[in-house]
Amino acid sequence: MAGRWSRWRRATQVIAALVYVGLPFVGEPWLAGSLAALRVGRVDLVEPAGALSAVLASGAIPRALLLGSLPVVALGLLLGPVYCSWICPWGFLSEGIDRLRARGARWPDRAWEAVRRPRVVALVLVLFSSALLGAPLAALLAPPRLVTALPVEAWSGRVVPWFTGGLLLAFLGLELLGPRRLLCRALCPAGAMAAVLRRRFTWSPRFFANQCRCPDAPACHQGCPWGIDPRVASFRDGCTSCMACVDRCPPGALSGRSRAYPRGLQA
Repeated sequence: MAGRWSRWRRATQVIAALVYVGLPFVGEPWLAGSLAALRVGRVDLVEPAGALSAVLASGAIPRALLLGSLPVVALGLLLGPVYCSWICPWGFLSEGIDRLRARGARWPDRAWEAVRRPRVVALVLVLFSSALLGAPLAALLAPPRLVTALPVEAWSGRVVPWFTGGLLLAFLGLELLGPRRLLCRALCPAGAMAAVLRRRFTWSPRFFANQCRCPDAPACHQGCPWGIDPRVASFRDGCTSCMACVDRCPPGALSGRSRAYPRGLQA
């Protein structure tokens, strides 16, 4: 049975997905865009990796782009990559595919360490290519943008756009045939940038070692959508603050009330 955090997160994910599916039918100028760039009233919100990619591509720093990315950067610093675990419809879809595909399979030991370097390398390559090609690739290729822009593009053009639709099909193939959740854990520029923003003071599960009674394959590790063991992982390891580990912890050694990484976790 899903715990309290998981129920709230699932509800938020469903609402976010329904909002983007319904955007083409809203027809209101105060709400438009995708997860790469969204207008809410007079506020423009821009995903940080996409914003940096656009800056590198154009060689300029538009004021609107800077102001639009600041609220999202602040969200990442304070709450971690909740963008990935609570809001992104692609993350919601990816989790569902993984649950069907893995069917209770265990995450490998220290699985989070295997994607540390690929996550950084992929982000750097996308940003470098943006500057080289003069195109904001981090915004154009990010799964969050693709999946949230598809309904609007399909509705306005009365046909599924080949670029967006083709990339999404390729990404779905990677989800089904590639390493578990590789796209979200290592290749998505939006997720990688959100992971980079995390700091020690960012809201995170707090681990109380004296209360832990679990074996080497604890429920918190196996229940994490990214295969992270919160008992030993660093704040740099991509925790998305989904709190699934808190819900799965039988002895209550994990808490979601802390807003700082405990000193006991490795740096």
